[in-house]
Amino acid sequence: MRILVVDDMLIVESGVARAVEEGGHMVVGARDPAALRVLLEQDTDFQLAFVDLHYGRSATESGLAALEALDQHSIPSVVFSADGEQNRLLFLLAAFEFFPETSTFLSKHAGDQTINSIVEAIGRGDTPNAGPSRRYRPSRKEPASYLQQLVRRSSDLPLWRALAMHTTLSVIAGAAHCSQRKVSMFISERQPVIAALQQQMLDLPVVPAVREGERNTPLLEVCRFAQPNADFFNDPDVERLIDQAWGDRPLQRSAASRFGDAYRRKMRK
Repeated sequence: MRILVVDDMLIVESGVARAVEEGGHMVVGARDPAALRVLLEQDTDFQLAFVDLHYGRSATESGLAALEALDQHSIPSVVFSADGEQNRLLFLLAAFEFFPETSTFLSKHAGDQTINSIVEAIGRGDTPNAGPSRRYRPSRKEPASYLQQLVRRSSDLPLWRALAMHTTLSVIAGAAHCSQRKVSMFISERQPVIAALQQQMLDLPVVPAVREGERNTPLLEVCRFAQPNADFFNDPDVERLIDQAWGDRPLQRSAASRFGDAYRRKMRK
C-alpha cells in the first residue's frame, strides 16, 4: 500500500513509515496542502492518507485544504492530529462536517499498533474503527451541528474575528461593522452553545450565562472561546466551505440552543 502523510514535521512522516515498514508499505510525505496538490498532479496512486490539521504559524492553509484535495481524488483520509488542544476543536468538527467520508481520527500519541490497524482495515476494504471520530461528527439526532450553531453563515465570521481580538462591546461592534445590539444578540445565542460544546468535548463544567456579581460574563466567555480559535475564523477555506455546505439556509433550533433558553429562564427566576 502507498500511504501519504501530510504534515509539516518530517518526524511524523518518519514515525508512520517506521510503524508500517514491516508490512512492506511505502510512505510519501507532503509538508503542506500546496505541496500535496503538486504531488497529486503527478501521482494519485495512494490508498490512504494521514492528515494533520495545522502546519505552523507561517502556513496559509489548514488541513481542511488537504482533506479537500484528497477527497477530490477519492483517497481515504485519516485526521492525524494532536488531541487535547482546544485550538484544534473547530478544525476537527469542520473536518468531519465538510468531509464526512474522512475515515476516522487518530491522535499523534497513538502507537504503532493503532496505526497498523487502520492500514490493515483499509487494505481489506473495511472501515477503520470510527469510535475516536464519532464525537466530532455531526449528530444525526440534532437538526444542527455544533459548528452550524456557532457559524450559521459565512457572514458571522467577521464578528468571530472581532471577538477573538477585542473584549469591549463597542470596539467589537466597530471592528465587525455592526451594531452593539447585534453583537449582544450574537453573544447571547452563542454562549450556551459554547458551554454545551466545551462540556461534551473538553469535559469542562457548564459556565453559568450570568455569574452573580459579575458584568459582561457572556461576552468574556465568548471572547475566551474565540481567541484560541482565531486561526479557524480567519481561515479562507472555512468561509468558502461554509458557503458551499449550507449557504444562507435557515438554521433549525438545536438542543444546545434550547438548553440555553431553559438556562436563562432558570436564572431569571
